[in-house]
Amino acid sequence: MSLEKRLILARRLRISVLVIIAIGLAMDYFPQMTGGAVGKNAIFALVLFCFLAAVVAEILLPRKKNKKVNVPLFEHDLFFIMYVIALIALYTFLGGNSQIGLTIVHPVLWIFVVYAFIKWNLERKQEKEEVE
Repeated sequence: MSLEKRLILARRLRISVLVIIAIGLAMDYFPQMTGGAVGKNAIFALVLFCFLAAVVAEILLPRKKNKKVNVPLFEHDLFFIMYVIALIALYTFLGGNSQIGLTIVHPVLWIFVVYAFIKWNLERKQEKEEVE
């Protein structure tokens, strides 16, 4: 598969994940939207699927000499995690309550934030070293 096709596929997959996770979290925080038809296990499976799809999108990103091709910040892991945090904060502010226990203060969520920030920072430093 060509580099350009892999990049397009990775971008489409990431956009799909962002849309699906927004819908899934909305169903989690506001179960009355579905009349209780979608249970906790289905929501948990959907969120887990989204994270796995994000990993696949990361793998699909083209690499040059074991380094990812430069991607804009909005396609970076850090953006994905901040997007999820923003959705959780928004849904909480709107009066929702997570059925699966995903809240803004959940420690696993913040572990992902730290990981994504460190990864982003290391990639930025590598780019600077390559330029010099």
